[in-house]
This record gives sequence, structure tokens and C-alpha cells, in this order.
Amino acid sequence: MTILSMKGISKSFYGVEVLHKVDFSVDKGEIMGLCGENGAGKSTLMKILSGIHAQDAGDIDFKGTLVRRNATPLEMQRAGVSMIHQELNLLNELTVAQNIFLCREPRAASGLIHFPKMNEAAAAVLEKLGEKIDPKRKVSDLKIAQKQMVEIAKAISFNVELLVMDEPTSALTGRETKILFDLISNLSAQGIAVVFISHRLKEISDVCHKVTVLRDGSFVATKDVSEVTTKQIAALMVGREVQESRAFDFAGDPEAVVLEVKDVSDDLLKEITFKVRKGEILGFSGLIGAGRTELMEVIFGIRKPRAGSVFIEGKHVTIRSAIDAIKVDIGFVTEDRKETGLVLCRDINENANYVTWLKTRGLFKARKASAANARRMIDRLAIRCTSPAQNVSNLSGGNQQKVALSKWLLSGARVLVLDEPTRGVDVGARQEIYQVIRELAAEGVAIIVVSSDLPEILAICQRVIVMHEGRITGTLLSSELSEAKVMYYATDV
Repeated sequence: MTILSMKGISKSFYGVEVLHKVDFSVDKGEIMGLCGENGAGKSTLMKILSGIHAQDAGDIDFKGTLVRRNATPLEMQRAGVSMIHQELNLLNELTVAQNIFLCREPRAASGLIHFPKMNEAAAAVLEKLGEKIDPKRKVSDLKIAQKQMVEIAKAISFNVELLVMDEPTSALTGRETKILFDLISNLSAQGIAVVFISHRLKEISDVCHKVTVLRDGSFVATKDVSEVTTKQIAALMVGREVQESRAFDFAGDPEAVVLEVKDVSDDLLKEITFKVRKGEILGFSGLIGAGRTELMEVIFGIRKPRAGSVFIEGKHVTIRSAIDAIKVDIGFVTEDRKETGLVLCRDINENANYVTWLKTRGLFKARKASAANARRMIDRLAIRCTSPAQNVSNLSGGNQQKVALSKWLLSGARVLVLDEPTRGVDVGARQEIYQVIRELAAEGVAIIVVSSDLPEILAICQRVIVMHEGRITGTLLSSELSEAKVMYYATDV
């Protein structure tokens, strides 16, 4: 039985058509994968379904009823459609429970919010997800993976009949992903339809019944996942065969050390020591909470260690702030592009040139050069946009990630830290970013890749350091790498 039918859906932004007569349908209890490159129109299609955008043309039928063109998100939620967005939509200064039940808080007889009842209900929803997050805790105090689980809890707390998940696993560990997949299967068994958007094609194969592929805003195909391989899905997405890659061991000068970290310690980190050499791609792997991001924040001056030293090309450097790190040519693509990687209300040109302007104190200078730099990054990274003057907030998540990378490419960093560099990035763009990373390494940049995606670690890193609870538990060369070995050290068995 079909619960959702979208026919002939078209949508344009600023004169650019992002959806062209797209047809999309889902049956009751079906888990439908939705795939496509960044900018293919996946999120836009689902935002139209959930009432965030109104389509320019086409009709939506939900549960046998035609949905009016300008239905609001609240109306769609009441009808039974709930959406987990790729970019987190939480209020950081409110508690977990307040976010989950925002605008529908339980009330006491006095009319005031019944906080004990709300906290109890929030704890029950989180328990379904296998999470023990304190519902009274502020969202601002949570890690990004925990925030993602709060978003999921918020979505399933509604009387949902169709649940849209836009990149729900991008910040989750393997354990949390398994819990989520079990939950999706349970929802399906209850007759709840799920639309699952992911660039991790193995997840599509593991959890979905069918997959629909969009390319350049148009419908390409709907297939049973049992009938297609992940390679075939990738080929449908990009219009060509996508070749998987595997890293080789570092073959450069082992004595050409660019970055050395010695005995870094704080409340989480315990005597961390490592080196990165000129042209090397060094990976950091481990489970959530291992301390990888915290270590990178120490190197970049965001987090103050209790002890430890940092050396650039053998010279001791004092890094007390991000500005200090930028001055010694360290770059940092952070894991949360929305919060710390970009100025969303500004255009591509400003975001791409921001670090360069800081280094040269040229905020109001060399506008022609800045515009040329932005265009060069748009071409090099294949950023899909109308022009360098387009606001970053209007780009897809994957294209935003490319802009976040571009500012460090332009900065001339000698050490570049990439924390989850391809989160929310499609399979084609992922290979493009990998190629850029390899090119930078060939130019002599020392690169650190922090990733929760083990296939990514295997594909690009020449040496991998594995962490567990603030300690380094293992170091592996590319030729020694396997997912099993990484997990062996990540769990410190």
C-alpha cells in the first residue's frame, strides 16, 4: 500500500532549477533509500515533503489525501511526517528534554510546564535508542554524536507514520549506527515508512528495501537493493563507474618531520606523542570519546593542555589560540562545518578567503585577487554554485564542506588537520576530495585525517594512529591496515 506519492515535483532557487519533474513514492512500512551526489536535490525533495519549502510544480499525495502547496512543517508533523535534518536543528541553550518536546511540552494543572513529566518522557525515548543522556543536560554540553541522537529522539517522539532521515549516521559510532538500524527495522515492522538518505552506500544495502537515485535534480531509477551492488548505485549517481582506492605506505623522507607533538596531557588526553612528516597522510582512528578531536583542538590552540609541547619543523611553538596556529601555518577543517567551519550568512568568496585575509591583514584589500582565488577553488573542488557571491547557507551540505576546505587550501598551511573531511559528502565528491588531499601531500603538506569511517581511513591514510580513552593504543602502516586491526586497538582489547 502506497503511503506517499510525489509526482512531477519541480523547484528552483534564485533562477536555478534544483528539481525537475521528480517522481517519488514510498509504501507503508517500506525503508526507501534516497541517493544522489551533493546538489542532486535529495534534501530539497524531502524539505518539500516536510513543509519547509513549497514546490513550484507537482503534487504530493500522503495517505490518500492531496497535500496543499503551502503546508507548514507543523501541519506535516501532525499529519505524520517527521524529518531528521542533515544539519542539526537544536537549541543549544535548552535542555535535551526541552528540545525533544519543544512547543508541545506536557503541562501541569496550573498551565505551567510539567518538567518532571517531560524529563521522564524524554528519558524513555532516549532509552529506545540505547542512549543514557541526562534529559536535564544542556544540548551545548553534548558531543556532536549525542546531539544527533537527540535529533533522532525528537523525530520519533511524534506520532510518526513516515520518517525522513537525512544522513542520520554521519556523526554516529558503529555501535550507535547498529542501534539506529535496529530501530529503523522495528519502525518498519510497525508499518512506519522510512526514507533513508545516506552517502554511505553500504548502509543503503544493509538497511533499505529499495533505493531511488537522483542526478542533477532529475529522477534516474528506483531499484530493489537486492538487485544492485553499491558500485552500481554509485554509477547511477554519478553517471560513470566509480573506482575505489587504497593508500600506499609513505615513501617520502622519514626525517622530514613537519609537526611533532610531545607528551600532551589534560583531563582526557594522556601523554600523547607523535610525528607527521612532509607529504605524509596520517590517520587518527578510534571510537567516539577516544580523544581524537580533543587532541586536534590542542594542536590548533582551541583547547589548553595541562602539559606537552608542539614543534613545527623542529622549532618549539607556543600555540594559545587559533590565531597562533594560523600564524605557524596550521590549518584545521573542523568536524562541524555549520558551527565552527563556516560563516553561513556570508558568501563563498568571503568564506574561502577568510583565513588568507587574517594572515595578510587584507580584509578590505585585493578584492580582484580574492575573487580569482574563490573561482579557482570553485573549479578545483567542483563546488556547485551560481557564483562566488552565493551565500554558503544556500549550498548543499557537501558543497559547504568543500568551501570549508577551500579556505585552508588558499591559506598555504604546512600542516592541515581534516576532522571528518567527507561527512555528508557523496561518493563522487568524496573521491574528488581524496584526490585533492593526495595532491596536497604531493606538494609537501603534512596532513592529519581524523575519521570515524574505516573505509575512508583505509582508502587514504599511509599510517594510522588508533586511540582509546585518551591514549594511543596502536600505530599501523597502510600495508598492515584492516578494519579488524583498527577495531582491535580502538577497543583496547
